[in-house]
Amino acid sequence: MTVLIVGAGFAGATIGRVLAEAGIRSVIIEKRSHIGGNAFDELNEQNERVHRYGPHLLHGNINSEAVNFLSRFCSWVPYEHRVRALLQGGETTPLPINRTTLEDIFNLELSNNDETQKFLDSLRAHGITPTNSDQLFQANVGDQLADLFFRPYTKKMWGVDAKELAVSVGARLPVRTNRDDRYFTDTFQALPSNGYTSLFEHLLDHPLIEVHLNRTFSKDMESGYDHCFLAVPIDQYFDYCYGHLPYRSILFHQTTSNSKQSATQVNFTDSGPYTRMTQWCLLPNSPGKGPGPYQITLEEPCSMKNNPGEYYYPVKTKASEELFKRYEKIAKSKPHITFCGRTGLFRYIDMIPAVSMHLSIARNYLSKLNEQTAYAI
Repeated sequence: MTVLIVGAGFAGATIGRVLAEAGIRSVIIEKRSHIGGNAFDELNEQNERVHRYGPHLLHGNINSEAVNFLSRFCSWVPYEHRVRALLQGGETTPLPINRTTLEDIFNLELSNNDETQKFLDSLRAHGITPTNSDQLFQANVGDQLADLFFRPYTKKMWGVDAKELAVSVGARLPVRTNRDDRYFTDTFQALPSNGYTSLFEHLLDHPLIEVHLNRTFSKDMESGYDHCFLAVPIDQYFDYCYGHLPYRSILFHQTTSNSKQSATQVNFTDSGPYTRMTQWCLLPNSPGKGPGPYQITLEEPCSMKNNPGEYYYPVKTKASEELFKRYEKIAKSKPHITFCGRTGLFRYIDMIPAVSMHLSIARNYLSKLNEQTAYAI
């Protein structure tokens, strides 16, 4: 028995490994020249570990099945990511918004959580049940902070106003009344000691997994396989019969600096072209620590027209959700195919949840196989 898996990122690699350990051979094809999907990393000339497609940060429950699964293929370096927002005067302040952020912006002192919450309440719009991201910003922080931190950023990131985006998009960033300046608060926050590419090399190292790079999927490849797991754009697979699902892409610009940033990631919250810049030497699994110059990657969101074939962020609006449901419905007519990954599921998925999801997808497939075998007997 042999299955075809399209995509060598977390979706495809996880499925391939689970099936291989169950005795099923997988042929994995990848259109790029490397494994690892968007998590691919590499060392530059300064021996800094650079994430080619922007910073990828593992965070989740330390006792989760996904963390235990990945821990079989690498050791970890603890890392708690921190982000600063660049303000108009050139200074930076913590993101997500916390007590320190409020003190920086409003030039005041807040002594405890209750006092901070009371101040936040004075800014917030009340009586709103959010139905979109803009209403969520109003309800969480009010118009003044929304205009400063979220609305311009959201517009350039997604290419649409926050009013058009689902609540789930705006809900990714919390608001805190304490001084915790970590971007995430999960019990597991770490990076693979030798990078993501090494993790994927170990994950895919199995005699029943065959990987082919620089190979683009076409439908005629489906024949000859018992099942196909496709991490491909679901609308593209069905020849855009209902129209295009909207995505944002990213253009990456490289520069250097002789000084170190105040945090690994600095966000541009203004209306300029960039969303963030990442300084790679500040990652703990980056061997190169200096002296400079240090590589910095700036990210410029763009439409798919400006970066064809590079899908990064599904744009979640009411219209796009309805469009995806139509594709999801016709996908049920293809029992030999399972769509997976960000583009197959039209979903932005953090890495730990992505591993959990695709562990389940692989096991569900195995369960159905066992049921078919039992029925045949």
